[in-house]
Amino acid sequence: MELKGKKLELDLEELMPLLMTNKQEAFRHIGEKLLNSVLEKEFESFIGASKHERSDERSDYRNGYKERQLKTTLGELNLLRPYARSGKFETKLFENYSRIDKALVSMIVESYLKGVSTRKVESVISELGIELSHATVSNLSHELDELITEFRTSPLKSYYPYLYTDSSYLKVFNGSRFVSMAVMIAIGVNDDGYREILDIDIIHEESYATYKDFFDALKERGLKRVDLVISDGHKGIKKAAASSFTGSSWQLCSVHAKRNIMKIVPKKDINGVLEYLSDVLKSKDVQEAHTKAHGMIATYEDKYPRLAKFLNDNIGDVMTFLAFPKSHHRKIHSTNLVERFNKEIKRRTKVVGAFPNQGSVLRLLVPLAVDTNAKWLERKYVSWEDLQQQNEVDEEFTEKF
Repeated sequence: MELKGKKLELDLEELMPLLMTNKQEAFRHIGEKLLNSVLEKEFESFIGASKHERSDERSDYRNGYKERQLKTTLGELNLLRPYARSGKFETKLFENYSRIDKALVSMIVESYLKGVSTRKVESVISELGIELSHATVSNLSHELDELITEFRTSPLKSYYPYLYTDSSYLKVFNGSRFVSMAVMIAIGVNDDGYREILDIDIIHEESYATYKDFFDALKERGLKRVDLVISDGHKGIKKAAASSFTGSSWQLCSVHAKRNIMKIVPKKDINGVLEYLSDVLKSKDVQEAHTKAHGMIATYEDKYPRLAKFLNDNIGDVMTFLAFPKSHHRKIHSTNLVERFNKEIKRRTKVVGAFPNQGSVLRLLVPLAVDTNAKWLERKYVSWEDLQQQNEVDEEFTEKF
């Protein structure tokens, strides 16, 4: 088998005896030669010249080869990976796993080595086809740590009209025992209308101080202006948002508000109360919403004083989204955007159940965020065009909780 130009020629005299005696080995041999040829052509394209060729388009020079093994259904193939003097050549051929898969593998293997794995870890590792070795963990972890650094330090746009934030709790080993730690997530919608996961951080507790630090870290990367911060009703976040982003508004997630109401009102009356609240949130503007809200508070003041107090304290923050473009209401009245990402986190972390350290948490979640951001670039989340016309269009306000 020989590579000539763009064609790969087979040496039948060499292959025929092998095909007759050991078909599996023959196909493995063909696959090995084929992929080595692919590597060579990929490398030639990178440096701009083939072997021994003089070319004005050459951008780099050869620096030898290194043997690599690639597991396939044909067996283990022995490949020669070419290297450039600049060291910048990267081939897609050895990418057995996506960034997320590598993160999951790294975290599972690290858990196994530290003795905190679940019963299914060994079978999961076997299915992924990796070897349990410290070198495997070290190589994967190093690659992922570089990605984490780039993700958490890269510059941000100065203006994100909408900023969503929420936390998801995971079990993490702190050196002596497992503790519950909050994973803080910030998702922004930029002035072009695209979603973007801005940062992920791990904290020991949710408080004004930790939220303030979290927001300030975003500002240090270039974020200057936010119009609306959307979150749950955790104490301190409203104050931290107002302090970090002067002039911004705060939207209390309507889904969280409804869940709190369900804890206050008896089951026999909850449907009527939620329907009343939904009617308030369907108001055409803030003024109409306030009028209806006052009526709702008066209606339940005697029968359910706790409900009336909750509404009096929080209904204004639940209705904040009404002051923004009507076509955006369905997207900004709740933290559903972050909740969907949190569900994806839960789906991936349930394999292990507990993390050996904080680094392994970030090694799993940051690659997930990077890949999610890439997918979100395919379409806009909101549109800033023709808002006046869109505001005149009646859209059905729906809620799921």
